[in-house]
Amino acid sequence: MNLDHLTDESTICALASGRGGGIALIRVSGSQALPCLQQIFSPHRDSWTPRHAYYGTISRSGEILDEVVVTYYQAPNSYTGEDLVEISCHASPYIVQTLLRWLVAEGCRPAQPGEYTLRSYLNGRRDLAEAEAVADVIAAESAAQHRLALQQLRGKLSQELGSLHDQLLEFASLLELELDFSEEDVEFADREALRSLATAIQQRIGQLIGSFTQGKHLKEGIPIAILGQPNTGKSTLLNALLGEDRAIVSDIEGTTRDSIEEKLVIKGVLFRIIDTAGLRHTQDPIEQLGIKRALQKAEDAALSLILLDALRVQKEGVNSSLEQLASLPLSPENRLVLLNKIDLLTEEEREALAAEVSAAFRQTPVLLSAKEGRGLEELQELLLKKSGIQEGNTEEETLITNERHLHALEKAATHLRTVLEALDANVSVDFITLDLRCVLEALGEITGHTITGEEVLHSIFAHFCIGK
Repeated sequence: MNLDHLTDESTICALASGRGGGIALIRVSGSQALPCLQQIFSPHRDSWTPRHAYYGTISRSGEILDEVVVTYYQAPNSYTGEDLVEISCHASPYIVQTLLRWLVAEGCRPAQPGEYTLRSYLNGRRDLAEAEAVADVIAAESAAQHRLALQQLRGKLSQELGSLHDQLLEFASLLELELDFSEEDVEFADREALRSLATAIQQRIGQLIGSFTQGKHLKEGIPIAILGQPNTGKSTLLNALLGEDRAIVSDIEGTTRDSIEEKLVIKGVLFRIIDTAGLRHTQDPIEQLGIKRALQKAEDAALSLILLDALRVQKEGVNSSLEQLASLPLSPENRLVLLNKIDLLTEEEREALAAEVSAAFRQTPVLLSAKEGRGLEELQELLLKKSGIQEGNTEEETLITNERHLHALEKAATHLRTVLEALDANVSVDFITLDLRCVLEALGEITGHTITGEEVLHSIFAHFCIGK
């Protein structure tokens, strides 16, 4: 994204709606939005009432293009904080491209990705954290993602950080006042009160930092790796969970040689289910690479599903499976043990085998038949429980989902520790003030209230779609 236009006053235009519908929405923003429109819109109007829709015709040089509905938003009460016009036209690619070309001919320029939201930030309509949330709302694939993004868009994170900022700012101001009266040896800031406040804020920032893993999983999808020996039914399980034939299923060992990742929404929570290569000792270099990647997926996953073939365990014994899976994360906290193909066993055999597996893995296995779909509902409930995320349980929480926010909070936490150490050591007030200012700046980086460099703005808004 070219940021040379950060301070320009040009009027921009772009398609703001997705392609493929019957109606398209073209957005025009800037001081010349209405003058540009009026060159190609009829009937001519001497005045426009904000937030009213007007029916008319788009034409130029005698050529009628389309019948449209135009809505005018007057600055500063618009998405961008500027005069803004939204044109609803038929979604024909020819109509859309011609209308945009005519607007450019009348003095607009094509908008860059994210430029409308960037202008809303620069014009004070929303802070930087809220602006970032616009992209997250658009990208949401589950109820939990949408809920989290909407909270940030509506200022929940910004309000909490603003409260922490204001409390520290009051003390920082008193300390700076002491510097002005340094020769008189007076204290305006209660040191014990400052210590208590800094400790409380440090704890809260620590909680926010600690929420990043859960927040990232909610935003990107919780990674779940399906692991096990060849032919245990990993691909069949993936297909059963998805309700479609996504992975190739074969009786030939080593069919899956690379990871296959698919998304699955369970009760409003997005999971990323990863089918991996079967784990075994092999001389095949391609299969070895697949196994290496499977182990890496297990390491990166929030939860691993250890899939066992009930017939194989019955025949070879559970210790054989344990030996084959020795390199996997077998801690009960980050895995579930699944006993597949139970449809091939009698009730007595299932119970005996489940008890044997439970003792060996120190965890009660989930009994399932991926082929018949038995046990899938129980598995989905356990995935939700293990993830620690239930439908609707993020309503009251503030979760960090953005790495930029995480780094800023870590910076703030570092300087807060220095403040507390300085208070304990009775260090000079000017050093305490300096670190408090660093804390305030770090918190301000998240919302954009601290001066934000162009390279940061580029990184944020370049990932937006055109028209937002």
